[in-house]
Amino acid sequence: MSNYQRFQILSAARQNLFLPQGPVWVSRCQLSRDLESGKRLLQTRMVNCSERVVRQVFLRVVCLGSARERLAQLELLPLPLLNARPGRVFGDDKLLELPVKGVVFAEVYVQRVRFTDGSAWDEPADADYLAFPAPVPVKPEDPHYGELADRARSGGVRNDCYFRAQQGLWLCSCGMPNATRSLRCVRCGASRLWLEGHMDVNLLEAPAPAKAPEPAPVVAPPPAPAVTVVPAPIRVDPPPAQPTIILQPAPEPEAEEPPASHGGRNAAIVAAVLLFIGLGVFCAWKLLTPYLRYREALEARAAGDYERAVALFEDLGQYRDSFDQIDETLARKAEGLMGEGKYREALEIYEKLENSDARVADCLYSLGVLAYNNQELSAAMEYVDQLRERFPDYENTETLAQYCAYSLGNQAVTEAGQAETGEEQMACYSRAIEWFQAAGDYEDSRDRGTECRYRIAVILRDLGRTEQAVALFAALEGYKDAGQLRMDCMFDYVQLHWLEEDPQARAWLAELVEADYAGAQALQDRLEGKGFAFRLTLGPGDYEATLVEAGDLSQVYIHYDVTPRDGDGAALVLVLYSLPDGREGRALLNMDGSAKGSRGWKNIPFPDKCDVKGEVTLKFYDSMLGEKAEPLETLRFRYTAADRTEEASSGSGQTGRRSTP
Repeated sequence: MSNYQRFQILSAARQNLFLPQGPVWVSRCQLSRDLESGKRLLQTRMVNCSERVVRQVFLRVVCLGSARERLAQLELLPLPLLNARPGRVFGDDKLLELPVKGVVFAEVYVQRVRFTDGSAWDEPADADYLAFPAPVPVKPEDPHYGELADRARSGGVRNDCYFRAQQGLWLCSCGMPNATRSLRCVRCGASRLWLEGHMDVNLLEAPAPAKAPEPAPVVAPPPAPAVTVVPAPIRVDPPPAQPTIILQPAPEPEAEEPPASHGGRNAAIVAAVLLFIGLGVFCAWKLLTPYLRYREALEARAAGDYERAVALFEDLGQYRDSFDQIDETLARKAEGLMGEGKYREALEIYEKLENSDARVADCLYSLGVLAYNNQELSAAMEYVDQLRERFPDYENTETLAQYCAYSLGNQAVTEAGQAETGEEQMACYSRAIEWFQAAGDYEDSRDRGTECRYRIAVILRDLGRTEQAVALFAALEGYKDAGQLRMDCMFDYVQLHWLEEDPQARAWLAELVEADYAGAQALQDRLEGKGFAFRLTLGPGDYEATLVEAGDLSQVYIHYDVTPRDGDGAALVLVLYSLPDGREGRALLNMDGSAKGSRGWKNIPFPDKCDVKGEVTLKFYDSMLGEKAEPLETLRFRYTAADRTEEASSGSGQTGRRSTP
């Protein structure tokens, strides 16, 4: 917080109250006085502990005097609009005026939060705020500094502060407080389960467990869901009141003169007394022994010796509530196993106990989270399926399912990049799409699914499956260059099928022409015989009179002028010839792609010797359309083989002029 010369700081303190279910935590507040105007101005530093973007915060401020007496309470004080992302520290650049005279101290609480997605959170009427100590920095002179630094380095976490967990929250090793429901730190992403097992200074004296190999990092790893395991408080039933046994001795006889003979009478009295005492001892033993064993079982359970406690309760049979105490002992043993992270062993116990469905669900969820953290994603999804089937109302199931599905989608994308064939790649991308759909709105799942569809469309185009690619690109309209690629695929298809009677090719060509796609109009023009203007003459010289009769084919010249309408250069002209002797053939008129020129009969090349008189026919086509289209021009002239020598020597012949636009 800045301290300008015009402001006098009245109070500044860290606020150590935390609402576990609250999305925003107030970590510090400062109250200042504007020396010019005398206004009290409040600055508040907050942390977004939620997984959504905070749009606006409304505060509840308790104003206190110099002796911390309560002056007033202000409610729903709005901060200016914000854009605080998850894990961000925000608010300390905003100033709020407190219209209360004499206020020196302030307690600040978040009363309402609005998110950018339109949802809102309100402070519960019975909000139970928890107090927690400030983060304790880890210093080089601390006895466990070296070991903590090594562990933090191996786990990829920070070692700024000591990790600490208490009811309602836990403090990450980066110093960030997190709600118990969060399994990962909202600031640095560190795993709470990993921190509990490696960075808890209270466990450093105990032998360290064998460390599992760290899995390879996942692209854009999402935060893990929270596992909330709240063990039941240990309850020791008080022992029952010790029974009191009163032994009543026989009354002493009054002193009188003994009879003359009393030996037998004394013996009888002694025997009766001994019998009475024996009966008393036996009754006391029968009553005290079960009680003592019951008490011993309770003490064994309190000491954590659950096996011995169970055995003692079983020996007692139906004495008091021994059977119920066995279930209670097993439940406490399972709680202890859960606290040690031995969820599978705890699950086996809870499965045998009645009324323990909630704990069974907690164990399944915890096992799923552990599998997720170890990147055993298929195993994690199996636990999700069990939770959905057995405990459909368990609140955290769908959150874990989203994280697993998102990671499985990323995994499938990685596999697609390693696949060797296009078919294998498309199979991987299809699996990824299914997983991203299962992840719903988590992170960028929808965008990743769209990207997978885009890549499948590109692969379909490369494989020549053009129609499928066009349909998929059409569904992706607006994403990247999907619209352009769709038209490219349509044009590829048209070029392959435009000479066929293919209604799909004709329809797509019309759409491409309408969209002014490059080259589409030229194809349409050629298909309609309007590809270019064509001018043609026949004669012995360039653009001389059209030949109507010839005795020597070698003296025939074809003069052409091709004007393409798309301006991309001359289109090739296909020429089909038919001689009087029945020979037919074909050639290209302008093989060099020239737009204008003259070609002699031999240079086209055509056969120049024919001994049969008759009509010579020449048909000219757009080479792209070929013979299936109508000819651009058809020319005929009469060939006189008998007059060949005379016509050659005189150089004359009947001529006329013909020009075809």
